[in-house]
Parts: sequence; C-alpha cells; structure tokens
Amino acid sequence: MSFEILDEIIATRMLHVIDDQGNKRPVSVFIGKPQPDTEASGYTCPYQVIGIGSQKTHLARGTDAIQALQSAIKLTGASLHYLNNELGGKLTWNGAQRGELGFP
Repeated sequence: MSFEILDEIIATRMLHVIDDQGNKRPVSVFIGKPQPDTEASGYTCPYQVIGIGSQKTHLARGTDAIQALQSAIKLTGASLHYLNNELGGKLTWNGAQRGELGFP
C-alpha cells in the first residue's frame, strides 16, 4: 500500500485500536508543516491518519500558518472521533480510557 508523503512532519501521535481480545493495532497521526497556499491566499497544513480510515493525506486551510495548523488539529480530531464511533469506541490514546483521543 502506498501513502502520500507529507513534506515536513512537525507533529505525531500514536493511538491504538484495541479489539475485544485486548490486542492493540497501531494508528499513527501525522501533521505536516503549514505552507503558503499556491492556489489561493492563505496557508495549508497537511494531516494524515495511518492505520484506520482512508489513510489519505488531507489539507486544512487557514488565513495564516497558525490558523491552518489549528484547523488541521481540529479536522484530525473530527476524523478520529468519527472513526472511533465507527469502531465502537475501541480507539485509545496513551493508555487513556477507550474513546479518549487527546484531540478536540
């Protein structure tokens, strides 16, 4: 399976899917460095979730680099919460309770 490559990764987080037998499967989150948007004014910030879902690289947008980064974090959280719901709440972060993902 091939993945789109994020240019420069500035943040990562490791989560796990825990099945009914207690086995863990890794899920990785990557957030790239915000860059000026070449097609419009403002900035874009790439993000990607590997291990569940489409695993496609997505772009968050903002009027400046900070807003693009904040958007990437919020959109990543929304994607993870959606996927966690699809998995029946079996996604977890850093030993926290199931469903606690550490994202808004």
